Amino acid sequence: MAHEFKDISPNATAGAKVTNWFENRFPTAFDAYRVHMSEYYAPKNFNFWYIFGSLALLVLVIQIVTGIFLVMHYKPDAAKAFESVEYIMRDVPWGWLIRYIHSTGASAFFIVVYLHMFRGLLYGSYRKPRELVWIFGCAIFLALMAEAFMGYLLPWGQMSYWGAQVIVNL
Repeated sequence: MAHEFKDISPNATAGAKVTNWFENRFPTAFDAYRVHMSEYYAPKNFNFWYIFGSLALLVLVIQIVTGIFLVMHYKPDAAKAFESVEYIMRDVPWGWLIRYIHSTGASAFFIVVYLHMFRGLLYGSYRKPRELVWIFGCAIFLALMAEAFMGYLLPWGQMSYWGAQVIVNL
């Protein structure tokens, strides 16, 4: 199906002209935005429980950003991993704060994800016709747990060792 170009009034603002130019060249992106974001039907029963999906995304972005800053100084070597964490904590400017934000954010991420899953259970989001979304969400949760386990091992200290022992023995 061919896309019809939309004409715009010559008296339109510069912003409207730029938007029209992009919309004529990328109609699918604008249609997807319109269908999924701007004209999406919002149920009347939105309440406190619906913030946890967005909050999980926010905490994930914080984890990614702080993780990128931490990986800039981390040495992935069994002999130097713990030393590199000490270096981050002591010598990198604001490294201690970034590491604490990252480690606390990991716990916060799981709390927020558990509350998000609880909301799904509470409102029956696992039922038809959304069971596939629930299955994908559970798969993402398993990947999240594996990722958190790998991150827990990175400092390569006593806590990492005994944490690994507990997880492996489960």
